[in-house]
Formats: sequence, structure tokens, C-alpha cells
Amino acid sequence: MKEGCIARVAFITMCLLGSVILASPRAFAQVDVRGQILLPDGNLPTTPVRFYMTSDDGRVNEIRYTDSNGRFVLERLSNRNGYTLTVDSDGTSFGNSTYTFMPGYEQVVRFTLRPLERKAISGRPTVSAASGYKPDPKAAALYDQATKEIKKKHQDEGERLLREAIAADSKYPDPLNDLGVVLMVRKNYQEAEKVLQQALEADPKFLHALLNLGITRNHLGKYEEAIEPLREATRLEPRLVAAHLHLGIACVETDQFAQGEKELDRAAKSRHADKSIVQLYRGKLYARTGDFDKSIAAFNDYLEIAPQSAQAPEVRAIIARMEELKAKRPH
Repeated sequence: MKEGCIARVAFITMCLLGSVILASPRAFAQVDVRGQILLPDGNLPTTPVRFYMTSDDGRVNEIRYTDSNGRFVLERLSNRNGYTLTVDSDGTSFGNSTYTFMPGYEQVVRFTLRPLERKAISGRPTVSAASGYKPDPKAAALYDQATKEIKKKHQDEGERLLREAIAADSKYPDPLNDLGVVLMVRKNYQEAEKVLQQALEADPKFLHALLNLGITRNHLGKYEEAIEPLREATRLEPRLVAAHLHLGIACVETDQFAQGEKELDRAAKSRHADKSIVQLYRGKLYARTGDFDKSIAAFNDYLEIAPQSAQAPEVRAIIARMEELKAKRPH
């Protein structure tokens, strides 16, 4: 009879855990970050540089631009979250480059682009900038207009022009990815998934599209399908913390606990990672594997970081249930 009672309580605990979703805690202090992008030889760029900014909790996924000398300002970032800046290779003077930081530690960023690797312009199966893909001229012009509108934060006009660019050249991956980002910001994850898949059909090694598709599928609850693009993103860029974090989440949600723990541990090693999300999913992982001591410790760490988060009441209830289960276990 006791065993049956314990089993029922365990089932209730697992149901509660199943409803803990990916979300970041309420914002702590917000800060502005000033930055400078430098070419591999240390010189300043002479034209604006486009870069992607993502946050480790998945809430920020934006396209930004520097001024004509590589300077930029990132306004009102959470000082407790990790952010990754990524610049695609231009195919001539610099390679794909990433920079990860946490505003709580760095409020001035100096991001030196990586030198162009020779192998990046040889036989890789991509149609990214480094491969020399030549889009339809009309599509290229529309895409250029779209990026200017997005830079001005004219999202509606930017989206319209991106769709026109795609209509003019459906194999041009850049506007497909950028449209996916716009749709993610609008939380239209169903359509975002479709256009990001289309981007990857055109360019299977497009790092941003891989990461964006994985995050989108996590938001849709398609955790099994999120694993493949996120795993490929970590292979292409092992330093991309957001990819390891979201791969860990997808693995936990599909009961691939050993791999999930490995990916969460990898993300946790970076001081730029969002520790609240890491600890939330560590707590979930250990609860599901029956290691209640580790789960309670991880959840308590989460509550220490995010005591007022939307998930905090539920996490406290889960801890109480696990304490009850521990007390009923035979000594």
C-alpha cells in the first residue's frame, strides 16, 4: 500500500515537472553595452557590419548593424543573461566569428573577427557568403532594402521586403533566415519553422538557421526534431553556448538524460550562460532520474537566482513533493 502511494505521488511530481517550460526569470538590472568590431588585422571596418545577437534564454534573437567603423550600442540588456554575437564570413577578409559575453561582467565589448580559413572557400556543401553564391540581382536588391528597414526597426516593411526577396529567389538563404528571425520575434513559430527549413534546404550548414530552427522547435514542443539542427550547430561552432543550452533542454525533454546533462554542463562552464535556465533544467533532469538530492539542490540554486520568476511557485511545490517522497523512502 505504501509503495502504491509513493508511486502515485511520484507520478504527480513528474506531471508537475512536465509543465515547467523554458522561460527566463523576471529581469534584473538592465545595462547598455557599447562595442567595437575589429577586422582580423586589428583595423576598423570601413562599412557597416551585420551581426546576429542571441540570448542564452532564447528570448533575444535579433539582427543588428554596426556603424561604418564597426561601433555599436546594445541597449537595456539583462545583466544576468548571456548573449552571443555572430558575424557571418564575407568570403574575402574574415571568417565566421562569434563572441559571447554577459553584461554583468562586460559593458564594453571588443570583438575581433576571425581570419578567413582557406577551407571555408573550398568544398563545403553550403551556399553561404563564403561559397560565393550569386543571388538573383532583384532578390539581392530587395534583401538589401529589407536589412536597412530592419536596422531602422521598421519590422513590417522589413518583413514585406524579405518576402519579396524570397519570391524573387527562393534559394537565397539569407532572407529566409532573416524572415525566420522576424517571425520568431513575433512568436509565429509555426511559420518560422517552415522558412528556416527552407533556408537549410538551400544551405545545410547555415549556422544561424540551424540554431534558430532548433530554438523554434523547442518553443513548439518538438524537442525530438530540435536535436538534429542544434547538434549540427554545436559541431560547426563548439563555442556557441546557446546551442549547447538548447540542445541540453531538448535532450532532457526527450529523456536523453546523459546527453542532456553533458550539454547543460557544457553550457554551465561558460560564465556567459543563463545560470537560471541551466539550473531549472538540471533540476528537472535529476528529478526525472530519481536523484532528488541533486534535483532539490539545482532547483534551490534556480530559486536563489530567480526567486520572483513565473516558475518559482511551481518549483517550490515540486521541491516540497520530493522532500515528501524522500521521507517515505525506506532508510
